[in-house]
Amino acid sequence: MRTKFYPSLSQDFSRLLEDADDYNVTIKVGENQDTQEFHAHSTILRARSPYFKSALSNQWANNKKDGMILFTKPNISSPVFTLIIKYIYTGILDLTNVSGSDILELLVASDELILEELLKYVQNYLIEKKAAWLNKNLVKILPIVSKLASCKQLQDYCYVSICTDPDPFFTSEDFPVLDKDIFLELIKRNDLGIKEIDLWDHLIKWGVSQTPTIKQNDVNKFTDANFGNLKETLDPFISHIRFYEISSKDFFNKVRPYRKVLSLVFFEDVMSFLMAETEPQHKRLPARSPYVELSESKIINRRHATILSNRIQYKDEDASSKISEGNVYKFQLLYRGSLDGYDINTFYSKVNGQGQAIAVIKIKIKNSEKIIGGFNASGWNWDYDNFNYYYNRNRYNNNRNADYNQDHFIFSFGENYEIKIGKFVSGTSLYYGNNCMIEFGDGDLTFSGGNGSCFQKSYDQPILDVNSFVAEEMEIFSVQQL
Repeated sequence: MRTKFYPSLSQDFSRLLEDADDYNVTIKVGENQDTQEFHAHSTILRARSPYFKSALSNQWANNKKDGMILFTKPNISSPVFTLIIKYIYTGILDLTNVSGSDILELLVASDELILEELLKYVQNYLIEKKAAWLNKNLVKILPIVSKLASCKQLQDYCYVSICTDPDPFFTSEDFPVLDKDIFLELIKRNDLGIKEIDLWDHLIKWGVSQTPTIKQNDVNKFTDANFGNLKETLDPFISHIRFYEISSKDFFNKVRPYRKVLSLVFFEDVMSFLMAETEPQHKRLPARSPYVELSESKIINRRHATILSNRIQYKDEDASSKISEGNVYKFQLLYRGSLDGYDINTFYSKVNGQGQAIAVIKIKIKNSEKIIGGFNASGWNWDYDNFNYYYNRNRYNNNRNADYNQDHFIFSFGENYEIKIGKFVSGTSLYYGNNCMIEFGDGDLTFSGGNGSCFQKSYDQPILDVNSFVAEEMEIFSVQQL
């Protein structure tokens, strides 16, 4: 029988790293005042890292002092190299309480030192455990990971994440200095979920900031030289803008002032199409198709909708770290409290028989806004006309119907799109009837008339840390996979 004693082996190598006096490599990391020396064994470094195997060869390792091989790695900080050297010696990596920026630096260092196992793990960890931090810092992160050929998975995640919810990216204070190639990659994508005229506005803002000869933002004060320089900056991007998808009003007000960056023939062609509905003479690119089609909402945006559609598709609690690439969901508004009122009969007349649906509620707790809600996997299907007939003849003892579909779930969104999911475990998963507009479980999420409550019973965890709330707004969307 073959037995493996890896834990004790790892522990012994840990002692070798901490206590041994026979090391023959000194590695100095960091720069300026933040430097630290690490002592290591060339045999272990060579065995664990192809980078060190080459670096410690006779051709590379000629920087010696008193028989000691010396390395300097100013581009790797001491905290990050501490994680790396422990991994090399013990196979252990503990990222608890490690900041997102240090984990990103660890990823870059793993790529440089050709630690493929570590690189793969850190890349997955960032996507699965640090999604909120990634999404908040995409403008800074993407230029870094785009240079790492081995980080294709993380690159794809960043691009798709931006396409899903572009506004935070394009409105970031760092956007005007965004790398040209990254912006060009984004503007080429058919799945970029942004209105074409808004993308044009961002392109102009970026182009002006990238053109040193332009000293003001007022287009009416641009000289012919300014327009010429701006045209040169924007030239690689122009062919990827869907001008034919822009409304005639927006084209006239926002594109026409910059007509000198377009060729005269192309400008006239678009104007003819928009104003006189003539057939385009130039190639007409198809309208962009984002992953989620969302009716105008006062509560959620496209990223919220994408996270919810991921949870519906994957039935995965950690829905915030996934992007449902290739699967398009349509969220169609059925009901809005401020528009339709909080009358129960009106509510059911709007939502009944519409298939799977999402309820979202905007509330305020402790001076902060929060979004809660639930997914009705069956759809509301209350036959209230037939119900009232039987109820009036006293043939019902209760004025609500029960639904036991295990795919129902309740949820709440925290900061940076972090989602908390309540999964159905026992009892009743959903009621519908004329008592409440919404009633998930035996009181887990109940709402009617602007007021609601959350008492955990049928779902595995509560979605709020309070038992009652007052809604600022409530919306119901039908959810359909296209």
